[in-house]
Amino acid sequence: MTNPALVSLSCVPAPVVPQAVNDVLVLKKPDDSAGVTVEVARWPFMVVNQKTTLHVCGQQADGSPVMLRVADAEPVTQQEFQEGWRRNIAWASLQNLKDGSHLAFVFQAALDGGSCAGPVLFPTLCLEVQAPFDDTTTFSATDGTNNWNGWMRGDAATDPRDLTITKDGDIYVLFDNTYTNNSAGTVLKKTFQGLEVGRSYEFGVTVRRWNNSYSVPVLSLNSGAQVIAPATEISSMAWAPLKGTFTASASQMELQIVNHVATGNGNDYAFREIWVRSI
Repeated sequence: MTNPALVSLSCVPAPVVPQAVNDVLVLKKPDDSAGVTVEVARWPFMVVNQKTTLHVCGQQADGSPVMLRVADAEPVTQQEFQEGWRRNIAWASLQNLKDGSHLAFVFQAALDGGSCAGPVLFPTLCLEVQAPFDDTTTFSATDGTNNWNGWMRGDAATDPRDLTITKDGDIYVLFDNTYTNNSAGTVLKKTFQGLEVGRSYEFGVTVRRWNNSYSVPVLSLNSGAQVIAPATEISSMAWAPLKGTFTASASQMELQIVNHVATGNGNDYAFREIWVRSI
């Protein structure tokens, strides 16, 4: 009969996720090739072929629980014995998690030693999930005349002839005809809910000049008095981005696309896409 031996568990390490900062894991797009790395440093009673298990438990966007089996009684390899235990989780496996929820990384290693052997539960790593924010607006032939994914006419586009859906090659765009000489001011505006105070976002549009006649359009991206992208001449007939970044000062903010040219002579342009994304 084997004599019992005491195994100290005082130095058992907790799992570590290098991609997490201050216990917050910002989710990436599913096609991001890097993935999430879970590391466990060598533990005092670690041996080759020791069975290890890692389960990751969290909450989906609809509130339902979810568990991901990353490793299920997998033996420690010689390389892991020398360098420490490590597994990779693809970002695709972590999609649709609830923003602000928590992921628990539960790691166990089995103790060898006869019929009474059992798993040792390591300290659990708990990370807050920060889901990416992505509000992207494109246009189609079936769109209405006053609301495009929440983007509404501003005071510089009140005439129904100002903003119209127009076909441009094989796509549909939002065309500003600047029909009147009251075309300076807010062209489009949208109120965003659920922004995270202190988080950084990118606000941008893909825009081009519609013709080369008369006045050149000058656009900026704003949030009230805050300028996100400064007044910029839209002089090219080719599609180009106009974008800037801002830090959310409140959970609800109105963003605006502003035209700085009042005339209806020339001053015509079109939007192919509008986006607001966390960065």
